[in-house]
Formats: sequence, C-alpha cells, structure tokens
Amino acid sequence: MLAALSPEVKIKNELRELYCAESNFAKISGVVGKTRLADGLAGQKDFDRHDAERMLEVLQEMRELQTAVGDAPIDWSRVDKVLTALVMRRIAKFENDERMNDIARSAAQSVVK
Repeated sequence: MLAALSPEVKIKNELRELYCAESNFAKISGVVGKTRLADGLAGQKDFDRHDAERMLEVLQEMRELQTAVGDAPIDWSRVDKVLTALVMRRIAKFENDERMNDIARSAAQSVVK
C-alpha cells in the first residue's frame, strides 16, 4: 500500500490530473521503463529518491506545458512532439530570447488534441 504523501502517490495523482497514461509518461520522462513505473505506482516497489525527484520535475514541466496551451487537452501519446515542446521550453527559459519563446509556443501548440 502506498503512503499518502509518497512520491509514487504524487506521481500517480499528477498523471491522473493531466490525463496522461503511465506508458506515455515512461517515454516522456525517460527515467524508468513502463514496467518499473507500473510497479512503483502499484506500490510493489518504491522508486529510489533520485528517480522519484526527476519524475516529479518532469511532471512539473508537463503541468507548465498544459498551462501554456490553456484549456485544450494535450495529446500525451504524441510523445515525440511532447518531448520537442518540453525541450524548446527549456531552451527558451535558459536563453530568454523572444525568437526561442515563439518557437517554444509553436511547439507547445503542436501537442494539443
């Protein structure tokens, strides 16, 4: 059984709120594979601290991406486009360049259903 405030519960709840399938998240985060993610979220084997922190960071970026596109739901199954959008947003944040911000906005819109 998962503890109420465990990283596993937080990850599971975030995925539910984002309407993101575990299999898609495993590909998007690149931290653990689908089977390991499923085992952790089912309470069969806790994630190690580093993996849990990294997955929570990716989920934060995914929430920010969802916020950036507004009410339109993101199609998380478009993993390649989601990954591109996340990378473009990271670059735009780092560079703080208007052209990169435009590219990041365009990439974000490409993941909407």
